[in-house]
Amino acid sequence: MHPVVSFGFIEGAHARTASLMSRAERHAMVVGSLVKYFGPGASDPLEIVEQDWNAEEYTRGCYGGRLAPGVWTQYGRQLARPVGRLHWAGSETSDIWNGYMDGALRSGARAAAEVIATA
Repeated sequence: MHPVVSFGFIEGAHARTASLMSRAERHAMVVGSLVKYFGPGASDPLEIVEQDWNAEEYTRGCYGGRLAPGVWTQYGRQLARPVGRLHWAGSETSDIWNGYMDGALRSGARAAAEVIATA
């Protein structure tokens, strides 16, 4: 069997409830969900890594920003437009997979290419 990497999010009221649990209780809950959806082979993960977004100094509770309806389609390109020598990157500036890890990687590549092009 090949190793599999999976990730998921516990959001909203569920996240607030999970934050009151012990680490062991959260892990048991997560493994229970993995087994429910993927079968008994998911019952013994090699590692579980947690990220409490509520404890993050700069985000205070989110892994990504959300724009109101219509904002991205009307102003999205402006989010990524360089300001002088400052080039913006981050999932919210990506025109593909906005708000996700893939978008973050794409935006980083875009911003790096912009900087290289100005050199």
